[in-house]
Amino acid sequence: MKFSHYIWAIYLIVFPFYMFAEGNPQLADLFGALLIIVNIKSILTSISANRYTKYLFLFVVYTFIVNTILMLMIGDIKILKNSVFYLYSFFMMLFIFNRLKDISFLEITFKALSVSLIVQTLLFPFIKDQGVRTQMFFNNPNQLALWGLCLLAIIYVLTRLLNKKTPSTVVLLALCTLFILISASRAALGGAIIFWIFFIIKSRKNLMIFAAASVIAFIVIDFNYDLNLENFAALEYNMDRFSNNTISGNQGIGTRGFQRIGKNPQHLLFGAGEGAYERFNETIELHSIFANILFCYGIIGLFLYLGAFKSFATKLSRETMAVIFPVLLFAAVHMTLRLPLFWIALLFVLYLHEEKIRTNNFLSTD
Repeated sequence: MKFSHYIWAIYLIVFPFYMFAEGNPQLADLFGALLIIVNIKSILTSISANRYTKYLFLFVVYTFIVNTILMLMIGDIKILKNSVFYLYSFFMMLFIFNRLKDISFLEITFKALSVSLIVQTLLFPFIKDQGVRTQMFFNNPNQLALWGLCLLAIIYVLTRLLNKKTPSTVVLLALCTLFILISASRAALGGAIIFWIFFIIKSRKNLMIFAAASVIAFIVIDFNYDLNLENFAALEYNMDRFSNNTISGNQGIGTRGFQRIGKNPQHLLFGAGEGAYERFNETIELHSIFANILFCYGIIGLFLYLGAFKSFATKLSRETMAVIFPVLLFAAVHMTLRLPLFWIALLFVLYLHEEKIRTNNFLSTD
């Protein structure tokens, strides 16, 4: 098996272990950087592979232009850090893009993600009390939620591409959902619920297996624990958040930075650049990938980013929408663009969409 496949597997397994402070490269990024260096030639030749890769590349280049101008204005080279993250994530995505049709690569990806989920599940009982919102080895609960959502999408796509058996699929998807639940992210849990509704009604077989798994889980939990809602802090917290918008102190528009757009409309064409938020008497970034792109990189930047998805925006199947919607819902209220796994998850879902179209076209002409 190729050297890069092993490095990729290690990258996925160590990904949940954050060793450094928030906003810095983590342990997995060492392996990600190695993957890019070893495969740089094929990565660079894939930049203009199609509209999707071209527009995302133009978006990354534009972020460098805007942030370089801001850097020169304020004299802080750290402003370029975000653009470097975007370039890194884009190159990681292209590494995957070149291997989507390689069954052996898809298989090792599936196995590595399975190992990663199992390792985190085994370590979960040893995690010290982190309050009602668990973060495991991430820096904050929202990172755990995003990891769970991305794995939910990627694993589902892999099980479809590799024709995996339904029981193993349900177990892995359930583990992804477990970490989403304990993160107590309202957006992530809402998206996961929508995904499971689709998954359960998709086929009678899924419904039967889900029902059987639920009964078994209920019996095991009831045998070992007192089934009292108060003993499931994350579940109780999530229910309260859904029923009471004020329970969390960061739910308002003002505390997510959205008011910055209305107060500074002069930046909406070309963008204000990303960082140095004290310019606007604030200390936080916009908690939305779309709002952040609009304000930091303007209408031009948003056009380039969304333009990459234009060819996929029509004729989306219910399956594609059900898998991609949870990730996009979370991105609508959180800034997810610096995480390579977010770019990769979208790529996997869009590839499944393209494969379905090709299969349908083939069947219709057969």
